[in-house]
Parts: sequence; structure tokens; C-alpha cells
Amino acid sequence: MRGGWKNAFRSNSLLKATLMNKAFARIAAGAVMTLGASVFMARAEEATTPVSAGVAVGTLPCDVAFSPDGRRVYVVNAVTQNVSVIDVASGLVVGTIALKESPRKIAVSADGAQAWVTLSTRNSVAVIDLATGTLLAPIAVGHFPTSVAFGPGVAYVTNSGAHSVSIVDIASRQAVASIAVGDEPRALAFSPNGTRACVANFRVGTVSIIDVEAGAICHTITVPGGFPSAIAFAGGTAFVAHGGGRVSVIDVGAGAVECEITVGSGPCGLAVSPDERTLLVTNQNDDTVSVVDVATRTVRDTVAVGLRPVAVAISPDGTAAYVADCGDSTVSVIDLEWLAI
Repeated sequence: MRGGWKNAFRSNSLLKATLMNKAFARIAAGAVMTLGASVFMARAEEATTPVSAGVAVGTLPCDVAFSPDGRRVYVVNAVTQNVSVIDVASGLVVGTIALKESPRKIAVSADGAQAWVTLSTRNSVAVIDLATGTLLAPIAVGHFPTSVAFGPGVAYVTNSGAHSVSIVDIASRQAVASIAVGDEPRALAFSPNGTRACVANFRVGTVSIIDVEAGAICHTITVPGGFPSAIAFAGGTAFVAHGGGRVSVIDVGAGAVECEITVGSGPCGLAVSPDERTLLVTNQNDDTVSVVDVATRTVRDTVAVGLRPVAVAISPDGTAAYVADCGDSTVSVIDLEWLAI
């Protein structure tokens, strides 16, 4: 159990009763129940125990990422236009880094030295020196950048307004090329071996698979439910959250959809555990996180979290997940060891 998180409960008695009923109903399954600043953990062999979570951050948190050593969590806040820095050991916000308008997504470099944040209306990427918390020179990219991800020697940035991906040289922090993809690319991810990148083209309901070495698209896949909004990898498999409350499972090598996994309503954030056994899916319309078994492609648990969860990150050691709840401007913390992940 992680200590240091402040226990807080909503004053509305009806809401408290509803939460408690949900928590007790799930004792047999074993789960973490969270809503706003309240968390209920349940295990079959133990009574329901209220534990602390619900870290208050800036207004409208929209993305979250861990430092490589797992000691810090960085939360992008769209309305307050800053990044909250959470100390994992204490569970407290220990710093705030001011940004320019319209921050969207964040990625932390493999060495933990920098965090890059897309600034949509600035057509640029903010570069944060994490040792000092200061901003370095921004990187000019395409129109209305949304997501950013680090690959081998390069970073990719989706430009939703330009229907393209900017290729940025990490060392020089300069955009060196771009790749035309589908309309309104919103999310992207690199495969674990860095040879492929997948881009979710929201407006046209497709996924572009890019051969990273060639810098070119090798497959374009239509997602059955349309409106793909998030991507995560486990080995050579890509998971794509999309409309209809489902996640598509894509064999990246074959360039084909294997199957569909039904999750909650409005899936929009994905994270795979370090051992690649578990996929977490944030469902923004029903305030839950679906816990998916990667091997069986089935949902094995559903966890209630804060209002409108839109993003999730798993700690490098696989023991905790931090969920950005944009509806109540908190981060829900799930102890994954209680879920036997």
C-alpha cells in the first residue's frame, strides 16, 4: 500500500453510499474503486479498506507520464496551461511548470532529462529541462500538434491540422521531415523494438503503420468502430481505442485487425504494463478503467475512478497506475498489486 496520499471523501452522502455499495459488491473480484478523491480497495480475503488517492492537480488534466526511474509523475493541465509534478513517494504535488496555451500530450525522454509537451495552438512542442523545471527553446512542427512519442533517435509528433507526422531529431531538437498520414491524426506510439510506429487518424477512422527506418507508411488499416483516439503496444501487437466502446487488436507485422475487445464507454487512454501482460483502458463516459488481459484479449476487471478519465500511465515497476481525471481535475492512483497484476 502506498502511503502519504491524503484521504478525502465527498460531502454528498448519497454519492458516498453509492460508492460504498459498489465497493462492497466487488469484494469477491478484488478491485480498486475510485471516484474523485475517494478510493476503495477490495480483496476477497480482506474487508473493504478506504485508502488515499485523488491527487488534486491543475484544471482539466489531459495527459500523464512517469519519469523513467518512477519517482515523479508529470500531469499536463489544459486549462491552467501547466504541468503538475507529483512526487510518487509522498503522493504530493511538489512543483508546477508553466507552459504556453493549449498543452495537450506529454512524453518523457528515455534518459529522464527532458519532457516534451505538444502546444496545439502554438504549432510547436515545449521542451522542459526536468532537472531545473525550466523551458528550453520550443520545437516548431506542423499545424495543431496533438501527440508526441520518443523513438530511436527521433521523436514523432502528430499534426492534426496538417494531417501529418513531424519527424524530430532528438539531439538537435529540429524537425527534419514529415510523413503524410490520414485526416486528423491524434495519437501515436512506437513499437517496443522501435521499428514501427502507429498513428491513429481520428476523422477517417484509420491507423497508419509507419516503417521507421524507411520513414514511410507500410500499412493503412481501417478501424471497425471508427474514431481511433489512443494507441499502445505489447510486443508486435498494437491496441487501438476507438468508437463504440471497443479496442481493436492489430497485428502490426501483418497489417490486420485480429479482434475487438469490448470495454467501457468512450475509451480514450491506454497503457500497457511493463511485463506486457495487462492493458489499462480509460473510459471517459462511465468514469472507469478496464483491466484487460493481453494474452486472452478479455476484460478481467473494471475499476471506478474519477470523473472523465482521459489518460493513464503505469509506473516502470508495474505497481501503480496514475489516471488523469479531467472532469474533476484530479489524478486517481490505482495500486496494481491489489489487482494481482
